[in-house]
Amino acid sequence: MIKNSCWMVLFGGIIISFILLLTIPEDDIVLRSVPITFIAVVSIGYYLYKRYYKKISIQSDLLISVNTLFQFLIPVLYLAFYYNANPEFDEFAHYRLGYAITSFAALIGQAMFFLGYESIKPSICFPRIQITVRSYSNLFFVLLPLLSLIWIGRSVLIATGSYYQIYRTDYQSTSPFFSVFSQLSDYGLIVLGALFLIAFSEKRKRQRKVKFTIAIAAFMLEMLWFVPAGSREPILYTIFAVMFAYIVIKRTIPVKTIVVLAIISIPLLAVFGSYRYVASSYNEVSEINFNVTLPALLEAKERLNIQNVDMFATVVDRIYDGKSLGYLLTHYSNDYDYELGYTYRNIPFIVIPRFIYPDKPVFTTSLNEWYILVGGSMPVTFWGESYVNFSWAGIIIMAYLLGVLLKGFDYLFIQRAHKPYWMYIYLFSSIHIMRLPMEAAVIWLGFLLKAILLAVILTALHADLTNIIKKSYRKAVLTG
Repeated sequence: MIKNSCWMVLFGGIIISFILLLTIPEDDIVLRSVPITFIAVVSIGYYLYKRYYKKISIQSDLLISVNTLFQFLIPVLYLAFYYNANPEFDEFAHYRLGYAITSFAALIGQAMFFLGYESIKPSICFPRIQITVRSYSNLFFVLLPLLSLIWIGRSVLIATGSYYQIYRTDYQSTSPFFSVFSQLSDYGLIVLGALFLIAFSEKRKRQRKVKFTIAIAAFMLEMLWFVPAGSREPILYTIFAVMFAYIVIKRTIPVKTIVVLAIISIPLLAVFGSYRYVASSYNEVSEINFNVTLPALLEAKERLNIQNVDMFATVVDRIYDGKSLGYLLTHYSNDYDYELGYTYRNIPFIVIPRFIYPDKPVFTTSLNEWYILVGGSMPVTFWGESYVNFSWAGIIIMAYLLGVLLKGFDYLFIQRAHKPYWMYIYLFSSIHIMRLPMEAAVIWLGFLLKAILLAVILTALHADLTNIIKKSYRKAVLTG
């Protein structure tokens, strides 16, 4: 059970933050934002420490908390000072004015999410997972055919000019099958995660070497697919797949590895942000040319130098996903009436595939529906969507319901943790759950439903193929 001290810290932090929010002037960015954000970070961190200090388990409450900490809270501790000293870089939308109230909303949302999550099967965790040697045969029955489908889908993306996804092609805009092939491309993480789960589970030295060789080859193949496109998030997801597989099997966090990767990633992420657009001038949209990848990266680096861009500030600002939420919290109630659930109208469509119903509504809810602030679209976030529908009550209620939903999702997989395909899909799902707070509720529901269906289908397919092979073998023995 979660100790009472956790709830006291969380809700005590909310009360103190609320007092600070009321008493410190809005234009005192640092004094207002930093203490409230620090309180939120400490409160959530204390909860996670008490929940997981005895044994670490990749579960939705940990994943959502990591997203909240690193994409809504911790960046503020740097950005508040940076934009306070360099206000000219934030003159267009004044995002810095929303830092404090965004951190306050994130703390409320996270506390209510924890309440919802702990309302079902309190403190339950995944058991120790070991993918047995016998389950290695799964690769030949299901995972290799799945990998073939994945690369067929990727070939279609290249052939239709949809690989770089910087500018929308006619195929992306008009074909109902684009979403199918795009999702197939993402499923490479299922195979990658499965291979590393198997490799980390292996105890025999010779077999472990073989399995790690296969897993590392798959990792390099995924990197070769994503790097030329400059796709930062898929590259990070590919790395997360390996780290999460390690945590699931070893029940410990590779702290040193994470620190090293974080240090290396800061300049790389800044360069890749510019590289995506530079690469389009080097490559045709329907090709992957590794000969020009390095020159394009060097030109992207040079562009950042010419623009005199602070790489660290660029990366931290890019990581921070509270901009749209902060803008909504500070402006929406003065400009619009609340939606009262209207943005949830597309939820019934999640059960219908787009290739069956090409006119299926687009699920993304963008800030552009209310405010045009940047050249591209900015996601409204799960918390922002909750707010535009029901004000602060929306953040409280929807966060609680999200906790209930994800505990149900986790419990479904925990009950089936001994079945390899359910673990493969959960590992894949966990990578995306960490990012889902940026998305609308309908996308959450659609993704969770697909994950469950994938686990059911792959498990059933493996069982059927195994039975067919066994029957064929018996028949051959009898007739031989």
